[in-house]
Amino acid sequence: MQPNPSWHWITSVGSLWGHGLPDYPGGQPLTDAWLLVGDGLVKGLGTWTKGSQPVLLSAVPELEAQWHSWYPALLGDQFQRTDLGGRSVMPSFCDPHTHLVWAGDRSSEMISRLGGATYAQIAEAGGGILSTVAKVRALPEEDLLELSESRLHRLMKQGVACFEIKSGYGLSLEAEAKSLRVARQLAHRNGVRVVNTFLGLHALPPEFRHRKKEYVQTVVEDWLPSLYDQGLVDAVDIFCEVGYFGIEDLEALATAANRLGLPVKAHLNQFNAIGGVEAACRLGLASMDHLETMVDGDWDYLGPEAPVVVGLPLCSLYLNLPYAPLGAMLARGQRVALGSDMNPGSAPSGNPWLNWCLGVLRCGLSPFQGLEATTSQAALAMGCEAYSGHLHAGMDAHFLVLPPAWKPDWVVGGMGSVGAEEIWFAARPYFAY
Repeated sequence: MQPNPSWHWITSVGSLWGHGLPDYPGGQPLTDAWLLVGDGLVKGLGTWTKGSQPVLLSAVPELEAQWHSWYPALLGDQFQRTDLGGRSVMPSFCDPHTHLVWAGDRSSEMISRLGGATYAQIAEAGGGILSTVAKVRALPEEDLLELSESRLHRLMKQGVACFEIKSGYGLSLEAEAKSLRVARQLAHRNGVRVVNTFLGLHALPPEFRHRKKEYVQTVVEDWLPSLYDQGLVDAVDIFCEVGYFGIEDLEALATAANRLGLPVKAHLNQFNAIGGVEAACRLGLASMDHLETMVDGDWDYLGPEAPVVVGLPLCSLYLNLPYAPLGAMLARGQRVALGSDMNPGSAPSGNPWLNWCLGVLRCGLSPFQGLEATTSQAALAMGCEAYSGHLHAGMDAHFLVLPPAWKPDWVVGGMGSVGAEEIWFAARPYFAY
């Protein structure tokens, strides 16, 4: 096989973080590294010898088999080449928990909370989830796409390249389908990965008031199969909370999702512990999200075989909730990730750098554990670990270019403000600030 001149060689990488290579334990980066990218993927990566020869450490099969003929072509400038001048590189962020598709403005709820109103009180007064539902239902699909794409672009500029996007602000078959179609279009139009999660069990819509059992049955038996047949659903989710949906509803959803081969996620223990952690482990969920409120019995179920815990510190920041004790969970062997919970009411920021910083300062993670939680473990939580979260061969060529000598500790020192100089997306070579 001849060298492909359309591939791009990224050289003079001072430190390459998140490479996923087992011979570099403990978060050790590759130094004096290089990347070869093409066809939207990392084709190979390695370091240099003292004699200025490229050493191959990870490669796709065709490159590995022909390396003896490829590296002279690299040195002979037969590829497009970018010299990073010693700058650092890390994988782009993965966000395993967003509600990015919405309409309307709920900023007034922040003011209400500052005045002492609770989440439940705001909902009872006509705010909360159902206020967004009314606006999503009324907005034409093309307008909903435009609004949502502006948010997506904001997060892309901050370094996010892989998103989980939930529905749940339609709460009718038509409006849920509209939201999920928008999420699909966001992926296709912007060269990023998007996992579509159907969150029909987010709240009880007005037309089903006092008929929760009937609504749950409608969602799991009618809407889910219909949306799945339309190719709009990659995973399902449920808001398990007092006043919303219970463990029996989670069980019904999981049974229906299992028939379709869909992974199940759940909002658990945000305000109250109602047995969701035990149920999530028993049912084999893909992730348990929130877990700000933990009781003694919940800890017995945590460990390496439990579903990934997705902590959402930006939600705790905005709602003044306890922060999920992610560091203590890691000490038990539990896998943990960080998501933004980006939504119009309780976590409108989405900033991955601030989220990472809060994961360290408030959730007990080390800076490097925070890096893993926002990249490789976040990808695992949404089932994208084969494509995103690392930079070894065969993964998406989505990465951040950072200052020379950068290290994860800088995120904490900068209170989340230390961002990327350039953001490399395979679909659009540079997405710069």
